[in-house]
Amino acid sequence: MSNDTKVFPNPQATANLEDAFSSCETFDFHQKLPGYQRSPLIDAPSIAATLGVGKVWVKDESSRFGLPAFKFLGASWAVYRALLMQIGGTIELWYTFDDLKDRFAPLKPLTLVAATDGNHGRAVARMANLLGFDAHILVPQEMTQARIDAIKSEGAEVTIVNGNYDDAVAQSGTFSVR
Repeated sequence: MSNDTKVFPNPQATANLEDAFSSCETFDFHQKLPGYQRSPLIDAPSIAATLGVGKVWVKDESSRFGLPAFKFLGASWAVYRALLMQIGGTIELWYTFDDLKDRFAPLKPLTLVAATDGNHGRAVARMANLLGFDAHILVPQEMTQARIDAIKSEGAEVTIVNGNYDDAVAQSGTFSVR
Protein backbone atom coordinates (compact mmCIF):
# COMPACT_ATOMS: atom_id res chain seq x y z
CA MET A 1 0.00 0.00 0.00
CA SER A 2 1.39 3.43 -0.90
CA ASN A 3 2.14 5.99 1.79
CA ASP A 4 -0.63 8.32 0.59
CA THR A 5 -3.38 5.67 0.80
CA LYS A 6 -5.44 5.72 3.97
CA VAL A 7 -8.00 3.15 5.02
CA PHE A 8 -10.69 4.17 7.48
CA PRO A 9 -12.59 1.18 8.87
CA ASN A 10 -16.28 1.70 9.45
CA PRO A 11 -17.19 0.68 13.01
CA GLN A 12 -20.75 0.04 11.83
CA ALA A 13 -19.61 -2.42 9.15
CA THR A 14 -20.78 -5.38 11.20
CA ALA A 15 -24.40 -4.17 10.98
CA ASN A 16 -26.57 -6.35 8.80
CA LEU A 17 -27.56 -4.04 5.96
CA GLU A 18 -29.97 -6.63 4.60
CA ASP A 19 -32.14 -6.13 7.70
CA ALA A 20 -31.81 -2.35 7.54
CA PHE A 21 -33.09 -2.22 3.96
CA SER A 22 -35.82 -4.82 4.31
CA SER A 23 -38.19 -2.25 5.86
CA CYS A 24 -36.96 0.73 3.84
CA GLU A 25 -39.64 2.55 1.81
CA THR A 26 -37.30 3.29 -1.10
CA PHE A 27 -36.06 -0.31 -1.24
CA ASP A 28 -39.65 -1.58 -1.28
CA PHE A 29 -40.48 0.91 -4.03
CA HIS A 30 -37.54 -0.09 -6.24
CA GLN A 31 -38.25 -3.81 -5.85
CA LYS A 32 -41.69 -3.25 -7.42
CA LEU A 33 -40.32 -1.54 -10.53
CA PRO A 34 -40.23 -3.51 -13.79
CA GLY A 35 -36.79 -5.05 -14.29
CA TYR A 36 -35.63 -4.83 -10.69
CA GLN A 37 -32.65 -7.04 -9.90
CA ARG A 38 -30.00 -6.85 -7.26
CA SER A 39 -26.78 -5.39 -8.58
CA PRO A 40 -24.08 -8.02 -8.83
CA LEU A 41 -21.02 -7.72 -6.62
CA ILE A 42 -17.70 -8.43 -8.29
CA ASP A 43 -14.74 -9.65 -6.29
CA ALA A 44 -11.74 -7.36 -6.83
CA PRO A 45 -8.75 -9.19 -5.33
CA SER A 46 -6.12 -6.99 -6.98
CA ILE A 47 -7.67 -3.86 -5.44
CA ALA A 48 -7.87 -5.62 -2.07
CA ALA A 49 -4.17 -6.54 -2.36
CA THR A 50 -3.25 -2.96 -3.30
CA LEU A 51 -5.15 -1.63 -0.30
CA GLY A 52 -3.85 -4.32 2.00
CA VAL A 53 -7.30 -5.51 2.99
CA GLY A 54 -8.87 -8.96 2.93
CA LYS A 55 -11.64 -8.37 0.38
CA VAL A 56 -12.96 -5.63 -1.87
CA TRP A 57 -16.25 -6.01 -3.67
CA VAL A 58 -17.33 -3.68 -6.48
CA LYS A 59 -21.02 -3.09 -7.08
CA ASP A 60 -21.71 -3.39 -10.82
CA GLU A 61 -24.23 -0.71 -11.78
CA SER A 62 -23.50 -0.88 -15.51
CA SER A 63 -26.99 -2.09 -16.44
CA ARG A 64 -29.33 -1.02 -13.64
CA PHE A 65 -32.90 -1.48 -14.94
CA GLY A 66 -31.46 -1.97 -18.42
CA LEU A 67 -29.77 1.44 -18.38
CA PRO A 68 -26.01 1.98 -18.30
CA ALA A 69 -26.00 3.68 -14.89
CA PHE A 70 -27.53 3.72 -11.43
CA LYS A 71 -29.41 6.97 -12.22
CA PHE A 72 -32.74 5.20 -12.54
CA LEU A 73 -32.81 4.60 -8.78
CA GLY A 74 -32.80 8.30 -7.93
CA ALA A 75 -34.83 9.45 -10.91
CA SER A 76 -37.62 6.92 -10.35
CA TRP A 77 -37.84 7.79 -6.65
CA ALA A 78 -37.84 11.54 -7.40
CA VAL A 79 -40.58 11.12 -10.00
CA TYR A 80 -42.61 9.03 -7.57
CA ARG A 81 -42.28 11.63 -4.79
CA ALA A 82 -43.10 14.52 -7.16
CA LEU A 83 -46.18 12.70 -8.44
CA LEU A 84 -47.30 11.99 -4.88
CA MET A 85 -47.14 15.73 -4.20
CA GLN A 86 -49.14 16.44 -7.36
CA ILE A 87 -51.87 14.00 -6.34
CA GLY A 88 -52.17 15.30 -2.80
CA GLY A 89 -49.42 13.58 -0.82
CA THR A 90 -50.75 10.05 -0.51
CA ILE A 91 -52.19 7.32 -2.66
CA GLU A 92 -54.01 4.08 -1.98
CA LEU A 93 -51.71 1.21 -1.09
CA TRP A 94 -50.18 -0.40 -4.18
CA TYR A 95 -48.63 -3.83 -4.63
CA THR A 96 -47.53 -3.92 -8.27
CA PHE A 97 -46.22 -1.37 -10.70
CA ASP A 98 -49.51 -1.58 -12.61
CA ASP A 99 -51.25 -0.55 -9.36
CA LEU A 100 -48.94 2.44 -9.12
CA LYS A 101 -49.60 3.39 -12.72
CA ASP A 102 -53.34 3.26 -12.00
CA ARG A 103 -52.95 5.45 -8.89
CA PHE A 104 -51.23 8.17 -10.93
CA ALA A 105 -53.50 7.90 -14.00
CA PRO A 106 -55.74 10.79 -12.82
CA LEU A 107 -52.77 13.13 -13.38
CA LYS A 108 -52.87 12.56 -17.16
CA PRO A 109 -52.10 14.23 -19.40
CA LEU A 110 -48.83 15.08 -17.72
CA THR A 111 -45.36 15.78 -19.03
CA LEU A 112 -42.28 15.27 -16.88
CA VAL A 113 -39.61 17.89 -17.58
CA ALA A 114 -35.95 17.55 -16.65
CA ALA A 115 -32.56 18.90 -17.60
CA THR A 116 -29.64 16.57 -18.10
CA ASP A 117 -26.26 16.07 -19.60
CA GLY A 118 -26.87 12.33 -19.93
CA ASN A 119 -28.14 9.45 -17.86
CA HIS A 120 -30.50 11.32 -15.51
CA GLY A 121 -32.65 12.58 -18.38
CA ARG A 122 -32.84 9.14 -19.89
CA ALA A 123 -33.90 7.72 -16.52
CA VAL A 124 -36.64 10.34 -16.11
CA ALA A 125 -37.81 9.61 -19.65
CA ARG A 126 -37.89 5.87 -18.90
CA MET A 127 -39.98 6.42 -15.75
CA ALA A 128 -42.38 8.72 -17.61
CA ASN A 129 -42.77 6.10 -20.33
CA LEU A 130 -43.40 3.32 -17.80
CA LEU A 131 -46.09 5.39 -16.11
CA GLY A 132 -47.72 6.42 -19.39
CA PHE A 133 -46.70 10.08 -19.17
CA ASP A 134 -44.85 12.23 -21.67
CA ALA A 135 -41.33 13.46 -21.03
CA HIS A 136 -39.54 16.55 -22.27
CA ILE A 137 -35.82 16.60 -21.59
CA LEU A 138 -33.65 19.70 -22.00
CA VAL A 139 -30.01 19.14 -22.85
CA PRO A 140 -26.99 21.41 -23.38
CA GLN A 141 -25.85 22.12 -26.93
CA GLU A 142 -22.63 20.16 -26.44
CA MET A 143 -24.51 16.91 -25.70
CA THR A 144 -23.43 14.07 -27.96
CA GLN A 145 -25.95 12.83 -30.50
CA ALA A 146 -25.70 9.31 -29.08
CA ARG A 147 -26.93 10.52 -25.68
CA ILE A 148 -29.73 12.53 -27.30
CA ASP A 149 -30.75 9.46 -29.29
CA ALA A 150 -30.71 7.32 -26.13
CA ILE A 151 -33.07 9.77 -24.40
CA LYS A 152 -35.34 9.85 -27.45
CA SER A 153 -35.36 6.04 -27.48
CA GLU A 154 -37.24 6.23 -24.17
CA GLY A 155 -40.04 8.17 -25.89
CA ALA A 156 -39.02 11.65 -24.75
CA GLU A 157 -39.03 14.87 -26.66
CA VAL A 158 -35.60 16.50 -26.45
CA THR A 159 -34.86 20.21 -26.64
CA ILE A 160 -31.28 21.33 -27.19
CA VAL A 161 -30.61 24.45 -25.13
CA ASN A 162 -28.20 27.08 -26.40
CA GLY A 163 -25.67 26.85 -23.58
CA ASN A 164 -24.31 24.42 -21.02
CA TYR A 165 -25.88 22.10 -18.47
CA ASP A 166 -26.57 24.94 -16.03
CA ASP A 167 -28.41 26.80 -18.79
CA ALA A 168 -30.52 23.69 -19.46
CA VAL A 169 -31.36 23.46 -15.74
CA ALA A 170 -32.33 27.13 -15.62
CA GLN A 171 -34.52 26.78 -18.69
CA SER A 172 -36.21 23.63 -17.39
CA GLY A 173 -37.35 25.53 -14.31
CA THR A 174 -39.34 27.93 -16.46
CA PHE A 175 -40.42 25.41 -19.07
CA SER A 176 -44.13 25.14 -19.75
CA VAL A 177 -45.77 22.28 -21.54
CA ARG A 178 -48.62 22.97 -23.92
